[in-house]
Amino acid sequence: MNGAQGGLLMTEGPAIDAVVTLMPTSSATVHTATVRSWTASAAGLVVTSYVTATPESVAALDGQRVWVSTEAQDHGDGSVVPHAVFQAVAQAHRDDELALTGVMLLAAETRRGAVRATTSVPAHLSTPAGDSDVRTVDISRTGVRLEGRSLPRAHEEVDLSLDLQDGVEVRARGEVLRVDESTGEAVVRFVELDRGAADALERSVLIELARQNRDD
Repeated sequence: MNGAQGGLLMTEGPAIDAVVTLMPTSSATVHTATVRSWTASAAGLVVTSYVTATPESVAALDGQRVWVSTEAQDHGDGSVVPHAVFQAVAQAHRDDELALTGVMLLAAETRRGAVRATTSVPAHLSTPAGDSDVRTVDISRTGVRLEGRSLPRAHEEVDLSLDLQDGVEVRARGEVLRVDESTGEAVVRFVELDRGAADALERSVLIELARQNRDD
């Protein structure tokens, strides 16, 4: 795993007034904030940012290590600021403002709406043809790539359960977008996933990205 998926480095941050999501590394609680300033090093690996948030979010995140997730932005001139995930220390600057410092780029993705992590965890599929045990190839909060001997057919709807870290089980309903018989892999997009399950998936992705980043 390099610093940015697909070889991307984010030297230009999100636009002023863009909304970012903040998640403490110690829990799956998601907060939102609005960017007021963003300064990055030339390589995009060190960032200082000030964001506004509710007083409740500022109080909850003050002194916490957090993951900061930005959305991909198309400037309309052919340039794209990628969807990216950073790790930062949040400190209260005012009652409604946080300073984010020491940020390191974990992943960047222009092609998808959610950052993914390559990880293999057990999964169970239920389809009209029956049940099967498979494993993940990569996961995100919007979908999963699976591998196994018995895969569903393209365009089928399936019920899926994933066994994440710390014994967390996530259940979702998904649509099979495509199946590659040559690799034994299938891509499933989630169509029914509650907020708690989505947050647990995002936390699992971020934990895995952080681990891979440390191992490089």
